[in-house]
Amino acid sequence: MYWTDIDHSFCESSITGLPEYYNSISSIFIILFGLYGIKSIYNELFVDILYSNLIIVGFGSFGYHWYGNIGWGLFDEIPMILAIFTGIIYVDNVHYLISKSTKNTIVSLIELNYKKKFKTLVYLFAMSYITIINVMSNYRRLFPTIFGCVAAYLYYKIFVVLRLLNPEIKEKVLDKAYYSLITIAISGTVWVSTELTCNYVKSAILLIGHPMWHFFIGHGFYNLIQVVYFIKLNNTKYSLKYNSLYLLKRDPELVDFL
Repeated sequence: MYWTDIDHSFCESSITGLPEYYNSISSIFIILFGLYGIKSIYNELFVDILYSNLIIVGFGSFGYHWYGNIGWGLFDEIPMILAIFTGIIYVDNVHYLISKSTKNTIVSLIELNYKKKFKTLVYLFAMSYITIINVMSNYRRLFPTIFGCVAAYLYYKIFVVLRLLNPEIKEKVLDKAYYSLITIAISGTVWVSTELTCNYVKSAILLIGHPMWHFFIGHGFYNLIQVVYFIKLNNTKYSLKYNSLYLLKRDPELVDFL
């Protein structure tokens, strides 16, 4: 395998050839949402890692759609794998913190702690395995399916956490969590539908699917990270508000510098 080996099968290249101008330029949205998130003053390592991953995914996606080779393809996909598993581990840690507050015996706390450690091991093992097989040419086309399954599991973990929230926090965050999740799901469905349709119909209107996915995956995950972080704080003195771009920000932002 060489960096320059062609590895590409998207709708835009099948209609207009490489480089894919629409897909490449729209990847910049992912970078911008990551930059907007990482500039916040929140003192939270996981949040910084997730927004940094968003920036790297956008950078890799730009190169992949511009050049269409395997090197840039892996630069796009491997950070996506790292980001989705980092998100799962973060959500699982939030679940642990909420569950921990409900345990009232040493035995139950120890059991919960070991479950958390075991699940972290499983997540990292799965992340490593998926990363390795994604490099192998005979498994390359499985990436969208595998990534979709992992993303579905992340959704499941978020719904589990939402069920544990106290009513006051849930009231502040539930609609915003659903909005983020639905935004990502709908844009992903539109993208997959346009890519599949493109195998049979070569129409310029189908070129909107992938750029739409790039914008809303960045926008949706930016907001989703804010939602999960807000849940982790579990503090009723905060609220989540949308700005003019419909991006979530914690209010007040500077309280306790958290």
